[in-house]
Amino acid sequence: MKIMKAKKILITTLIAASLIFIINLIAGASYAVWKNLPYFFIYSLVFSLGNMLYFNMIDNFLNWDKNPEKTLFISILGVIPVNAFIYFLLNLFFKVFIFGQSFQYFIQHINPLEYTMVVLFALVIALFIITKYSFKKIRETQLKAEQLKTQNERIKFESLKAQLDPHFLFNNLNVLASLIGENPEKAEEFTLKLSDIYQYVLAQKDKNLVPLKDEITFAENYLDLLKMRFEDGLHYSLPKQIDPDVQIPPLSLQLLLENAIKHNKISAENPLKITISNESGQVIVKNNLNLKEPNSKSYKIGLKNLEERYKLLNSPIEITQNKNSFSVKLPTFK
Repeated sequence: MKIMKAKKILITTLIAASLIFIINLIAGASYAVWKNLPYFFIYSLVFSLGNMLYFNMIDNFLNWDKNPEKTLFISILGVIPVNAFIYFLLNLFFKVFIFGQSFQYFIQHINPLEYTMVVLFALVIALFIITKYSFKKIRETQLKAEQLKTQNERIKFESLKAQLDPHFLFNNLNVLASLIGENPEKAEEFTLKLSDIYQYVLAQKDKNLVPLKDEITFAENYLDLLKMRFEDGLHYSLPKQIDPDVQIPPLSLQLLLENAIKHNKISAENPLKITISNESGQVIVKNNLNLKEPNSKSYKIGLKNLEERYKLLNSPIEITQNKNSFSVKLPTFK
């Protein structure tokens, strides 16, 4: 959280200098406060920088996005000792090292009212900063939600278009036509699975997340359809146990399966082997590699769309490729 930039630090410093001037008047400082305005400015500048570093450190260690309540509590709680310590060090520096007071005299003449006013002032400033930041995060969350909605609609449309692609439909109708004469029962099964696939795609058009078990069922139907087409050229395995509360973005598995089919040679001699597993809060889709002619451009477009979709959910995917296999790890949600 970048709380203050240079301009904001200057404005905060000027405001703080004015308030410290008032604090000293209220506290009944024995020296002429008007003559000490430069010191007030230095005090205010150090306070501003100190608090900026403090809040940025809190954000780096705790993260406002992931732990807002904990970060808020620690931020406010820490403001008191942090600012009291800053004020103590500043007083020590000027009164002992600049004005020549003895350390014992300095300690004996600490004014509790000054420190109380400084702490109250710091709390007010901290609450102002945190409130402002909270409203900013609300706006960012709303914007991200809109971006996610837009992105989902675009990806869903592309997935729907891919499923309804004439080439995809043409291939499956050819398989169906051959099955009708050879094996009517298998042709009926093929038709039902094809229907389920189209029905599922249409049913997910308004959803951001769907149960993983539904995605696995869809993937099974999709793979069964492909199995009827490629026969011994395709082998696959699916997870047996699935947490009913786990969810993933719809059609994520379909995109990865489609890419595997599209960019690998498939034959009985060199079958495509696809494994879908579910472990450690991730769905892993893995396949062996027997790539067609090198043309990774379209391959990357689908993966890029999937990556962007997960980034909007603050959960990046993990892609791994070596000479023998290709795998993608998709985070799951509860």
